[in-house]
Amino acid sequence: MIANVEIDTEGYDLSSDLKERIQDRIGGLDEFMDTLDRGHVTVSWEGGPNEQTKIRAQAWGPDNRFEASDTDWKAETAIDKTRSKLESQVKEAHNKRISKRDDGHRE
Repeated sequence: MIANVEIDTEGYDLSSDLKERIQDRIGGLDEFMDTLDRGHVTVSWEGGPNEQTKIRAQAWGPDNRFEASDTDWKAETAIDKTRSKLESQVKEAHNKRISKRDDGHRE
């Protein structure tokens, strides 16, 4: 689990359940790259009278910075969609690092 995931809100009343979900979903990205050590999530409203929840998230580790966002009518869905985007970026970076390491060991 990424130990340091900061969560900010912009005009959004964040419940403890949503805060816990963010911690679990974004904080759990270290499953794919164990060097991730920090994260930041901003939760806000998006779009006028029929507002949706917008999630903007970042995760960092040495030599890596990942960023994604998504918006949905359901906060849980916005969190999950943002997590999915970040997960894809982290996996891609991890695979590139493994590939470079493996290429360096070939004779």
